[in-house]
Amino acid sequence: MCGSRIGETPEADFNLTNEKDAHASDSDENSERGNWSSKGDYLLSMVGYAVGLGNVWRFPYLTYQNGGGAFLIPYTLMLALAGLPLFFMECSLGQFASQGPVSVWRILPLFQGVGITMVIISTFVTIYYNVIIAYALYYLFASFQKVLPWSEFSVPPTLFQGKYLKRSNKCSAIMR
Repeated sequence: MCGSRIGETPEADFNLTNEKDAHASDSDENSERGNWSSKGDYLLSMVGYAVGLGNVWRFPYLTYQNGGGAFLIPYTLMLALAGLPLFFMECSLGQFASQGPVSVWRILPLFQGVGITMVIISTFVTIYYNVIIAYALYYLFASFQKVLPWSEFSVPPTLFQGKYLKRSNKCSAIMR
């Protein structure tokens, strides 16, 4: 039963403090991981965490694909009801415990899989965005060539038959 832990502090109960932190001086709250040097550093870090490639590149596409301005109503509603509270919860847990996403969920062992899932999803998103960045860098450096690699359409006529070849020729004619 859970009654065996009654009377202990939450830090001791959930093992949220490190032994090194317990002996640190009062002037340095967390000597192992460090602290933010100013509120501006923390604010810029949170903006960098919240605004990424998905906001700049994918959000306009999703808005266009899902109805334009009508999409903004459910998006704003879900942002206010789910997105921002979860964002603040994640930031608060990280600030309070000074631990990573896997170990911070020792607070409630039932949710320890949430931290592992966060790491797995972050890994997949990183791979996905690295591919997009690789394409962007390829086209950036390829655009410095005298003859652009995509300016001449050279696909064998037997490769695409029907509408794809016609559509490609129209696009190629427009580009010239």
